[in-house]
Amino acid sequence: MSDSLRLTDADVVQYLQDNPDFFIAKDDVLVGLRIPHNSGQATSLIERQLAVYRERNVELRQRLTDLLENARRNDKLFGKTKRLVLALIDAKNWIDVEVALDDSLRQDFNVDHWSLLYFTDEKLEHPLRSINNKDKQREIHRLFKGHRAFCGQLTDETMDLLLDEHHSSAESIAAAQIRNGQQTGVLCVASDDPKFYRSSMDTLFLDYISDVLGLILPSLPQN
Repeated sequence: MSDSLRLTDADVVQYLQDNPDFFIAKDDVLVGLRIPHNSGQATSLIERQLAVYRERNVELRQRLTDLLENARRNDKLFGKTKRLVLALIDAKNWIDVEVALDDSLRQDFNVDHWSLLYFTDEKLEHPLRSINNKDKQREIHRLFKGHRAFCGQLTDETMDLLLDEHHSSAESIAAAQIRNGQQTGVLCVASDDPKFYRSSMDTLFLDYISDVLGLILPSLPQN
């Protein structure tokens, strides 16, 4: 832009003089303006109030931005969860359950590993796994230490047990009990990132899907 097209202070002053109502209904512009008051070395009360208002305005805007971002994330999570639940409800057999879980967990939720351990005598294929040994069932149950679900890092041996893999590359895991009156299985998701699933992480989604599985799996036909 050439110098002849640049606005000068005189141009701004003249424009405001010609348009005395310019700032009406432009509170967002006024909030950003700095208008010092000649009060010597003391800070003007009005200046201080304006500074506080600006700080609060920035804070409120940030809170609103965070709320909107959380709403967008929750909306996406709800959509993904809804698709998975509908697919599980529509499942006619164990293969349908496996396909629904695998498509959702790997495609929608970018899970590196997953498994479903079910306490049954029925033969299931990886990543579904039947656990019919009572001692093994109690061993898995003890991992939860009275909690519905857990997240974090486990020993390689325990990780392999839950994921039904040998020498798994998973470094962190989240697991939730599948219950229908009592524990009937476990749904596990795992990541190759050791910090991805932390003990402080919320397991609401995993609990919810496990509840749905607890209702659906007992009604599936036996092979």
